[in-house]
Amino acid sequence: MGYHDLVLDRQVLVWVLIPLTMSIMLMMLLRQYAHQLMSSEAPPKTSAKEIGEAQAVSRAHKLREQAGWIPPQAFRMRRAYFIAKDTGVFHQKAESKSMQEAMATDPSMMVDMLKKNLTGLIPQIVMGAWVNYFFAGFVLGKVPFSLSPRFRPMLQRGIDMSSLDVSYFTSLSYYILLLFGLRGVFSLFFREETIDDTELMRRQMNPMSAMNPGFDAQKAFDAERENLEVYDHTWKLQGVEERACKALQKFLDTPLN
Repeated sequence: MGYHDLVLDRQVLVWVLIPLTMSIMLMMLLRQYAHQLMSSEAPPKTSAKEIGEAQAVSRAHKLREQAGWIPPQAFRMRRAYFIAKDTGVFHQKAESKSMQEAMATDPSMMVDMLKKNLTGLIPQIVMGAWVNYFFAGFVLGKVPFSLSPRFRPMLQRGIDMSSLDVSYFTSLSYYILLLFGLRGVFSLFFREETIDDTELMRRQMNPMSAMNPGFDAQKAFDAERENLEVYDHTWKLQGVEERACKALQKFLDTPLN
């Protein structure tokens, strides 16, 4: 079945594309200011012991990553510092609280989280309803490459035309793509504190960047202690002197052409 080509009116650019883009940018700007007004001014309190616990987990993680570059005796000394039965750091009781414990002891934290969710959710709902009411049913443009029919629900929201080429996108699809696909670009203009999936993964791997109530130090202690107990150390520089001497002797014995 062949697809029909459309001739787009230039007035769509003036009355739909530009107002829709400006509305989204204005909505994100207002949401940023609303988030700043409703957020708590006082930063979360972090004790010196909590910082030390996060640093200990980070040091243990780096020890396992770079253990091959230190001798076995040095590795055993560092491992004993962390997992010794009575004096090891990871056998001590952690002070940092999990997210649930922090919310139970500090109700203001739950209020701040609720405010953050409201400032992010309510403007999107209002903006989505406004875009659906005023700009539904418009075809804004066409992507410069062909797509499979599976992209139709994503690019052609608001219209139901199976004979229309999948490369065309509608105003509702443009709103969704612009809202979620260009979050990084908007953060450059609005300095919005957005965290993507990559940043969340980095925070989970690096406890020092996760100094927040969601960092459960006790679970991190237990996990790092188990990893160090079963870690099989191999010194990468074992016999490096002999290998260097052999390589040098081989180089000297090689006749020059």
